[in-house]
Amino acid sequence: MRKQPKTRVMPSRPRTSSLLNLVLFGFFLTLTWATPAQANEESAGPVLDQSLSTQERKDLLARLSDQQVRDLIWNLIENESTQTEKKDTGLTRELDQIGTNIRNNLASLTRQSSQLVGIPANVMHAMTPEGQGSVRVFTVLLGLALMIAAGWAGQRLMRIKTRGFEETLNQVEGENFPQRLGRRLLLFLYDLLSPAVLGISAYIVFQILYQGHEPNRLLALGLISAIVTAMILVRVVHLVLSPNRPNARLTPLNDQDAKKVSSSLSGILILGTAMFFFSGYLGQVLPPESAVSTVGLVNFIGTIFLMVLMIVFMWRVRTPIAALIMSGKSPGLVRKLFANTWPVIGSAAVLLLLALGIVSALGLNQRGVFNDVLQTLLVILIITPLALGTAGPLIREWGFKGGSTPIADRRAGLVKLARIAVMIVIALSLGNIWDIDIVAVTRSKLGEAISQAGLQVIVTLIVANLAWSATKRWIESRQQADISDDEGGHAEAGGDPGGQGLTRIATILPLLRGTLLAVITAVAVMVSLSSLGVDTGPLIAAASVFGLAVGFGAQTLVADIISGIFFLVDDAFRKGEYIDVGGNTGTVEKISVRSMQLRHHNGPVHTIPYSTISTLTNFSRDWVIMKFELRIPFEENVEKVRKLIKKVGQKLLEDPEHGPEFLEPLKSQGVNRMDDSAFVVRCKFSTKPGKQWAIRRIAYAAIQDAFAEAGIKFAPKRVVVEAVTSEAAIAGAAAQSSQDQQSSDTGASR
Repeated sequence: MRKQPKTRVMPSRPRTSSLLNLVLFGFFLTLTWATPAQANEESAGPVLDQSLSTQERKDLLARLSDQQVRDLIWNLIENESTQTEKKDTGLTRELDQIGTNIRNNLASLTRQSSQLVGIPANVMHAMTPEGQGSVRVFTVLLGLALMIAAGWAGQRLMRIKTRGFEETLNQVEGENFPQRLGRRLLLFLYDLLSPAVLGISAYIVFQILYQGHEPNRLLALGLISAIVTAMILVRVVHLVLSPNRPNARLTPLNDQDAKKVSSSLSGILILGTAMFFFSGYLGQVLPPESAVSTVGLVNFIGTIFLMVLMIVFMWRVRTPIAALIMSGKSPGLVRKLFANTWPVIGSAAVLLLLALGIVSALGLNQRGVFNDVLQTLLVILIITPLALGTAGPLIREWGFKGGSTPIADRRAGLVKLARIAVMIVIALSLGNIWDIDIVAVTRSKLGEAISQAGLQVIVTLIVANLAWSATKRWIESRQQADISDDEGGHAEAGGDPGGQGLTRIATILPLLRGTLLAVITAVAVMVSLSSLGVDTGPLIAAASVFGLAVGFGAQTLVADIISGIFFLVDDAFRKGEYIDVGGNTGTVEKISVRSMQLRHHNGPVHTIPYSTISTLTNFSRDWVIMKFELRIPFEENVEKVRKLIKKVGQKLLEDPEHGPEFLEPLKSQGVNRMDDSAFVVRCKFSTKPGKQWAIRRIAYAAIQDAFAEAGIKFAPKRVVVEAVTSEAAIAGAAAQSSQDQQSSDTGASR
């Protein structure tokens, strides 16, 4: 193939046609000289040059052959694939490196496990100064024992001398949670005197006995610090649970559960504290060539043992902690679910923390992971429950006496905001413990996108939660007001039916509550998905199509819902009213979207779909007239009876207990009819629905007393019985025979 001189194509302007022709001619000459790979690179350069305009790229691309275009596209595909493979290779290489580090470090720890056997000898060697025998170890141990005994004696003497102050604080009772918490904090400060006195006393004895050997100084000070730290952590646990002070206990646990939880949690904290100070001491006294590996091995084994112990602790105290979670205000669905599953969630969190520690220590070769794990456990086990548990009652009952009040209930939103703030602070603290700079993470492109989406989701959930809390609190307040206004007006089991129901708004509130919950949840989910970049348009369209399909396929359900809406709009019935639907009578007990439940006064429950209701009779609206009848003997004066009943009605109307129940007083309507033995006099009165039965009983008793004073007796029903004797029977038979004889004679004469 004939070679031609190589010319590089440079970008040009469309308005300089001669220059463009020259450039294109040189470009085609270059194609004849270049190899395929070089041709691809040369052709890709001008077209992909970012300084060219779109029109210039189109002009250049139009002058390329089909093979050149295919080569250009294939080159771009190969470059993209190569970059992707490089990225994948980089990520895979990092994961492989982490796995390799973990395997190598585990193998190293396995090889170094024999060093554990030598720890006692190394410690004893560190305790013995140069040139002194093993007797020196016994002397050091005796000095440590004297030091601890002196500290224990000092704190014991302090508690004996100040026992009166402790008893005074135990006897003080608070009216609300802030007062009880204040008294318990005073007791906590008093309890902190014990570790302080112990530490000071032990340190004084240490200064007296110390003879200048540095490892022994580290051992003594580490032992004092470990004991004082463990005592302080145990006092913090007792601050919440108070196993030995039932009167000062802030939690609703009984004595047995409080001691069980307190002892288990205190044991874990004491063990963790001992491991922390022991590993620190080993790092100071072991030889430099083996200190790092030995301390790492001790921390690794101790961390695994501590995590397993924590999981055992969670399952051991699962029942008391579940009862503690369910205590307080009426629990919702989330709290009930968490109370039943908290050991599983806690175990998963511990295992996740263990995995994170192993990867950090063995896979990434980071130092101080054991301390980070202990600090994380301290935050999760002590600080988080203490902060979240005290925030609610402290805010709700601050400034009020006697616990829950209507004004304190309005602080539910403030309680949630406080707990959210606590969770944010805890999250920042955990990030600080694990050296995670959250601010720096959010400044990167990926971190900025994630932080913005996460912030939008969090704000959406907070707003939705606050909206639902305000809605629920308003609905509950209206329901409580309706119940208090109508207290005693509803029929209970075995009571009289037909009482007045709830108000119209109280009847609709349960349905409104469910509807608003569904709307708030749907809007929050849609906004959250939109914040995460999910296109919610297809979801809304799919939901519309699904709703349309349900409407066509479940026409009875739609008819029930629509009929129920119109019944509620017409105010045909309310919750608590006594109605009759097609022969099924009862009190409206429950109203749902598609049906209602009637409780008959004998106990059965009728479930009636709205679409099946053709006629509905309501016995509980506005007023009711009660009519009853009295039997008066013929010889009594009817007018006298009428006046006497009217007087009884006036007396009942003036009664302070039963008078307000009357809408119209008791009176007689006169003789309604007569039977074979008495006048039947009808009486009537008008009262509030549901009160007629009790008022009728009272009216019966009052009329009976009034008739007794006036000497009027009720007419009993009479039955006339004619007795047949033997003489009457013979006479009757003779008369009948004579009559028959006469009838036969008459027939013969005819």
